[in-house]
Amino acid sequence: MSKNASIQQKMMKVIMLTSGIVLFMTCAAFFVYEYITARHLLKRQILTLGEIVATNSTAALAFDSHEDAVEILNALRAERNIKAAALYDENGELFAKYPSNISPFFLPKHPGRLGYYYNDIFLEGFHSVVQNNTRLGTLFLRSDLQTIYQRFLLYGILATLFIIISFIFSWFISRRLQKSVSKPILELADTAKVVSDEKNYSVRATKHSEDEVGALTDAFNHMLTRIEIQNAEITGLNQNLEIKVRDRTHQLENAFDALKKQTELTEKILDSSVDLIAVFDTNLCYVTVNKHAEQTYNIKREELTGRYIEDVFPQTRNSGMIDDLRKAVNGEFVRHVDYLSGVTKRHYENFYIPLKDKDGKVYRVLTIAHDITDIMEANEKLQTLNTELEKSNRELEQFAYVASHDLQEPLRKIQTFSELGERNINNEEIVRRYLGKVSSSAQRMTELIKAVLNYSRLSKAENEFVAVDLNTIIQSIMVDLELLIQEKQAVIRHNRLPVIYGIPLQLHQLFINLITNSLKFNERVPVIDITSREVHGREIEGEEAIVKDRSYVQITFTDNGIGFDQKFADKVFSIFQRLHSDKTIAGTGIGLAICKKIVENHQGVISVRSEVKKGTTFFIYLPMLHIRSDQLTNTSSTNTHAF
Repeated sequence: MSKNASIQQKMMKVIMLTSGIVLFMTCAAFFVYEYITARHLLKRQILTLGEIVATNSTAALAFDSHEDAVEILNALRAERNIKAAALYDENGELFAKYPSNISPFFLPKHPGRLGYYYNDIFLEGFHSVVQNNTRLGTLFLRSDLQTIYQRFLLYGILATLFIIISFIFSWFISRRLQKSVSKPILELADTAKVVSDEKNYSVRATKHSEDEVGALTDAFNHMLTRIEIQNAEITGLNQNLEIKVRDRTHQLENAFDALKKQTELTEKILDSSVDLIAVFDTNLCYVTVNKHAEQTYNIKREELTGRYIEDVFPQTRNSGMIDDLRKAVNGEFVRHVDYLSGVTKRHYENFYIPLKDKDGKVYRVLTIAHDITDIMEANEKLQTLNTELEKSNRELEQFAYVASHDLQEPLRKIQTFSELGERNINNEEIVRRYLGKVSSSAQRMTELIKAVLNYSRLSKAENEFVAVDLNTIIQSIMVDLELLIQEKQAVIRHNRLPVIYGIPLQLHQLFINLITNSLKFNERVPVIDITSREVHGREIEGEEAIVKDRSYVQITFTDNGIGFDQKFADKVFSIFQRLHSDKTIAGTGIGLAICKKIVENHQGVISVRSEVKKGTTFFIYLPMLHIRSDQLTNTSSTNTHAF
């Protein structure tokens, strides 16, 4: 609205603008209501149609009649809005489609979540086909939104005509009504101009009515009367004003000198502090900072004074400092134990102290930031050491358990059979049998000690990470286990595996332990499949050690062995844990514990899924850091090793 427009024009524009806004808001509300209603009605119609088609399709799915299913779907021609439909059998495979010439590429490959949902241009969804509480399949329907668009077009035309006609009526009515308001105001303006130009305060405006304009006229006339009286008073006061100004100026100069000395003392105190100190007003604008703050942030206090904190340091916008300052402005003493500065990247203990006047009102906020970065780093190191110590203690507890159980078992046998041998020293056959048992127990104890040593060596972080081709690891293991694979007539298949950064010896130990485990615990001809693929951390569920914003390579080992109950999945990775009581199967019970340790050394996780008599699958997730992505493929080519 132009500032130079007349009051008549302004009133016309106000009336027209008000009418326009009201009409626009009314039409907008109407459109929103119609939009919501139309979407709801369309969704309800499609849901009803889906129930009818699903009910009629039960026989076709039950008797596997493709022709009947196609005929039922072709009945949707009567609904012009239906652009695509499909029936899926109970296995989720496509059974029939509509129209018949539609490409399966434009239909869902498998049924999705039940219900109907809007996307950008369609309403589509899935409906279950059920007969006698048995789900025979799933119906998919896709409808366009032309019904809604046509309805909106009609409503838009009607709303446009209604707005145009309403504007015409508003213009005629406002043209007549504005004169009753603008005329008295214009006369009042003419009177004011006369008073201003001639300095004649005896002139009075003419009152035409008792409404607000009449009240304005009375107020204007009363103002003129007061001005006449005040002019006389001002003339008398001016004579004493110069004397009072000189006295007041002298007092202000003395007060200024005292304030200047106090300010200089305050600045010296602030500048001598080793902490960061700043003072803010109630609008969170800088009043001053100390010298240490100037040096830390490399900015002069003159450049800060009067500026809003976020304008100087945008990093504070979401840091919590603004909220703490506002609490202090409201009179609250605030202490922030650990504040990480977005500017210096250091840790501070912040204090926000409200400064109050004699009436108890806050007029400034003093902030003091004490650098605790060294303390925080020391605490982090201490926490890291405590974590490592706790981990070491847990391992020591496991070793203690081994010493008290697994390692003592062969010792007891050695002692027992040695005593029995002494008692039967004259019976050479019995002594030879007992010595064999003593030798077997000693060999068992040697294997346990070696397993404990191998497990303990994995805790050392001395090995360096290098590029490791997992295909080379597999080939090496095939050579090492050649005789065992030939004996078992095993089949080992694997896709092209990636090249990753890791510890070669540990990765070799990981793969050979898993493959040996699959060969050992198998009552049939062993078949082992090794595959890999790239996954994102957000896709991996149930693993706390997984970083959600990180990419991983998933390596799976699947066999057809004897398996185990899934409820023991968490126990198989414990040291010296054996789930099978068959003593004819050799083992120390530490192989999978070593596997878990190796995966953790590579910042990954390992899990297992198994079923009795149906085989076992191990899932290994290793970080994609430094992994050559061109080496990670999901090709169908497979390497098979069989003897």
